[in-house]
This record gives sequence, structure tokens and C-alpha cells, in this order.
Amino acid sequence: MTILQGLKKIKHLDRKIEKSRERISRWCSYLSDEEPMYNADGVRKLLQSTMDLITERNIIRHAIHKTNILVQADFQGKKVTVDELIIMTTLTIPAEIATLKLLRRKEKQYHHNKEAKVVLQYDPHERDKEIDKLEDTLDTLNVLLDNINITTELIK
Repeated sequence: MTILQGLKKIKHLDRKIEKSRERISRWCSYLSDEEPMYNADGVRKLLQSTMDLITERNIIRHAIHKTNILVQADFQGKKVTVDELIIMTTLTIPAEIATLKLLRRKEKQYHHNKEAKVVLQYDPHERDKEIDKLEDTLDTLNVLLDNINITTELIK
């Protein structure tokens, strides 16, 4: 099973778990004038099957985490783990972009001193180039991760 297949399987299991949880919640007790859908044995079986689905999902998740830590890829001439690529994609680069976007020109608006001028402490063109470079890197990383997810077999 590839990483992508594992991720799809987790999503499918999550839907099944949620549906089973709804059934458990609905039928674990009932009013005496209602016709029960499940008897006590049926509710126990439903509970056990849900626990089995949770265990299966956790086994797949563990395999994905293990694979992400152990599998390496070439990125910008260096060997890095898939886990490092994921952290760069989801945390590091978005945080850097958000930080660079803080560099904005102040507006004078209703400043009491009409002679006041806006003084920039940064170069807007350099900021924009750096943001573009980071966004390009993010695109490259996403393509690389997509290829890894499609082709890499899970390590169990």
C-alpha cells in the first residue's frame, strides 16, 4: 500500500468510525416505548467493530509516520526525510511567508502632523521577491510530496 492509498484508507475509516459512533450513540439506550434497532449484544458488537476500525486506522497512521521518518528524498541538492519536507510545507514556509507579509507600508490616515512622511524600513521589491521565491519552493515541495505519496510503499 502506498502512502496515498494509506491516506485514502484513513479517510474512509474515519467516515466508517463516525457512522458507527452515531449508531452507538443512538442505540446504546432507548425509551421503553420505542422499538430498539439493536439489542445489548448488537450494541456490544457494534462497539467492538468500531474499536477494530480505530485500531486499523492507527496501524495505518503509524506506518505512514514511520515511512515519513525513514524515507529520504533529494530536495535542493540535499537528502531530507519526507517528515522534514512535510514540516517545511505545512509549518516553516507558511510561517516565513506570513512574517514577510507583515512588512507593510503604514498609512498616514489622520496623523496629527501633516508634514509626517512614511519611512520604509524595508525594500518592498525585495520582500515580494522573497515571498515569490518561498511560494515557488512551496509549489516544488508539493509536487515532490505528491510524487512520494503516490510511489512510496508504506513501511510496516
